Amino acid sequence: MSFTKLLATAIFCSFAFFPLAFSQEGNQDYIVNQEGHKIYGTIKKSFDFNQTKSIPFVSTKGEKTRYYPNEIKGFGLSNGRKFKSRPMPKKEEEGMVFFQIILQGKVSLLSYRNRYFIENEVHFLELYVVSESKDADGNLVRAKDREYMGRLSYILYEPCGNELQEKISKTNLSEKELISTFEAYYACEETPYQLNVENLPFVKASLVPGAGVQYSQSYLTKDSFDEIPHVFNTNYSPFISLGVKLDHWRRLPRFAFDSGIGFTKGDNVINMELFKPNQRYSATEEFSSSTIIIPIFINYLTFRTRNNEFYIGAGAVIRSNTLKSKFSIVDHKITYEPVTVRIYEESVLTYSSSKFSPAVKLGINFLFNRKYGIISEFQLEHVSKEYTIDLSSRQSYFNSLVASYMIGFRL
Repeated sequence: MSFTKLLATAIFCSFAFFPLAFSQEGNQDYIVNQEGHKIYGTIKKSFDFNQTKSIPFVSTKGEKTRYYPNEIKGFGLSNGRKFKSRPMPKKEEEGMVFFQIILQGKVSLLSYRNRYFIENEVHFLELYVVSESKDADGNLVRAKDREYMGRLSYILYEPCGNELQEKISKTNLSEKELISTFEAYYACEETPYQLNVENLPFVKASLVPGAGVQYSQSYLTKDSFDEIPHVFNTNYSPFISLGVKLDHWRRLPRFAFDSGIGFTKGDNVINMELFKPNQRYSATEEFSSSTIIIPIFINYLTFRTRNNEFYIGAGAVIRSNTLKSKFSIVDHKITYEPVTVRIYEESVLTYSSSKFSPAVKLGINFLFNRKYGIISEFQLEHVSKEYTIDLSSRQSYFNSLVASYMIGFRL
């Protein structure tokens, strides 16, 4: 097996899941037209609807349309997120934008481009912090004016305003804390409201058990004394893994983090031959090796379809190697007269006990918007001085390129 064959196999296996991935999409999204009617269909999933300027919509009849904020009143997604079209406060001349409705009621909480807004029947105000420099006894000091606290106190005053003052004074300008303050307000007022992000965690955590195969190809390091020609009976080995994937961060939707632990074990044989003036060495060693693999990656989503996400990743792999020699024999032949042959047992192969190696990968997250899905990844890793060959008092160090392909199930 070669790198080319492994890559071709990875691509084939990945695309083999495409019919399954595309056949399970449901039409649960909708738009609200200018007459206030809901039209159901499918909205192509974006990385962050909180900043979108338009939405691609496919109706149940298969008609494709791209809508802008001035063309519809709003839209909703199958995961419960809702958006409405309206202009920015005091910037009506700049046109409409899509605001996310985080919490809806007598007083609503909205967001756009990571900025927060409060709305009731009369007012529509932005919640913000003003940073300014002040002179304090000749020293220039930067101070923050939490303007949003005053606006929260003003809009949420009513009969429960005094009870909320202490909570408002401790509220940071973050989605989580603003929701908590609004919920306290509605609990005191005993009026209904709707939280549209209750099913949207700040990050999605998934377990990913998987299995795959890795292929290793080595080359001599520059600081080795001499190359000792050698060949392994096999250059590939199967592995199993259990990973943790943290993705779909609400604030960083394109980024993901994953780590885990893997294990591979197998038997192999190495054969080698070394020629020196009037001498010839040949050796064979049978051995058993096992490796604990700990990958750590940060991924970046490059492309998203209706059901699937495509990403690249960069990180490192920690390897802990164990090698047990089963049998090793060296044949040393002196070719000048008188010809002598010496055969003896001696281990000639040594693996580094632990390595920290850079790695990159390409991956597909099939059915990312479902509870369960499939992960397919192709990974390339560079291991410096992975193993050493010691023959005739000559040591050769070898780096390795490790290509692997993994299929996992996201739980």
